Amino acid sequence: MALKKKVIRTASLSIAMASIMSLLAACGGNNNASSSPSSSDLSANASPSVAPSASATASPSASASSAEPVTLTYWTWDPPSSVLQPILDKFQADYPNITVKLSVWDQQNSSGYQQKMPLGLSTGEDIDVVGVQGGGMGKQIEQYLLPLDDLLAASVGDDWQNKLTPNSVKQLKTQVDGDATLFISQGSVGSMVMYYNKDILDQLGVAVPKTYDDLKVVVQAIKDKKMNIIPVAVNGKDGWTLDEVAWTIAGQQSDLYNRWRYNQGGKFDSPEYIQALTGFKKLFDDGIFSKKDVMDLDYNRSKSLFTSGKAAFFIQGTWEAAMISDAYRKENKININDIGIIPIPSIEAGGKASIRAFIDNGLGIVKTSKHPREAMELIKYLTFGAGDDAINSQFRFVSNKSDAAVDPSILTTPTAQESYQTLVDLISNAPTDRNNNSPFSNVAGDNLIKMILNKVSPENTAKAIQAEFDKGKMPN
Repeated sequence: MALKKKVIRTASLSIAMASIMSLLAACGGNNNASSSPSSSDLSANASPSVAPSASATASPSASASSAEPVTLTYWTWDPPSSVLQPILDKFQADYPNITVKLSVWDQQNSSGYQQKMPLGLSTGEDIDVVGVQGGGMGKQIEQYLLPLDDLLAASVGDDWQNKLTPNSVKQLKTQVDGDATLFISQGSVGSMVMYYNKDILDQLGVAVPKTYDDLKVVVQAIKDKKMNIIPVAVNGKDGWTLDEVAWTIAGQQSDLYNRWRYNQGGKFDSPEYIQALTGFKKLFDDGIFSKKDVMDLDYNRSKSLFTSGKAAFFIQGTWEAAMISDAYRKENKININDIGIIPIPSIEAGGKASIRAFIDNGLGIVKTSKHPREAMELIKYLTFGAGDDAINSQFRFVSNKSDAAVDPSILTTPTAQESYQTLVDLISNAPTDRNNNSPFSNVAGDNLIKMILNKVSPENTAKAIQAEFDKGKMPN
């Protein structure tokens, strides 16, 4: 994408889940780490195992503990400091010579990071490690990033690529010009999926929907019982989310997105995209989405309606998957016994329910870093080691490690277990990338809002979006 929107959509997660913290507890507590406050606050081709991985207990190299003390400055946008700092505390306990100074930019407004981080690099800010969003950010900042191949070979091994899922390695190669590896991705995320409140479905006496007709049955049951809830919470006020939903529907029928994104003939005014917009409009026509209820919802309000039991479903990306964890729900005072994940059912007959997925949470080393070897040890820990397992166990992403681990004690119900496998399967088999163009996603989404509110036809909406793209101000 040009800069991916995942971040804006993630409410801060707590790391207080005891089962997750067990991944971090083995080597002791905090040392004198320095952490700055928040500035404002893949598809995986192999399913991660639900078991501890060897890397989770790997010891740091001898040289790491005997070297001179250094301080690394680490800028990112995700995970939030509440999640990342305890993981860094554990890293610093293993590597007492390395202190990490963390700055997490506002997750709820990723555009802030998208602007300030490249500016910081261009003006010579003292930064060692940077978080790199999947999509267009790699090419935007590649001139400031250090090639990692030799450092990876020395720290992880010559076979480091074999320790990642094949598709994540393939997608990495699309992120920068040239053959050098300039950043490594921790995991993959996808959008959009449907989160469901199983308590409500049980109360209605209906099954978890597998088809679009099943979904209509649930919506009708809500209306028949005059429940004071909305069927589906989605942040219709945010154009990017509606664009994501439309592309998800398009992916149920074709690979149009990849053909557009990679200049292989895909167009917005094509029959495939018009079909996707027709399916998108059908969600409103059939009452799955209520124009009255959702078009003024922003991200936080739509999630709040769902987590407070006032919506049966919630549509958002896989970055919200921690809600399937009972520990997370208790920690965040979500009074729902069971939450699950399903794909948006195929709107058209013959389509395949699916999501789009892409690598995310990249980590790179700035060329001007005085401590590239120590920076690589941090990246190794967060990408190949226990730090990656700890983040993966909070469902921030589906890890790109080939031996990825999730603490099995997190998946306490059959719904959670089934939903996690659904999550992995969807990302493993995503028919198209989620390599979005964030600025243009807003432009397209604004046209979708007009289509719904002003009753513009799908055909004219598709033409309007193509006309915007043809201006060339926001290339794919």
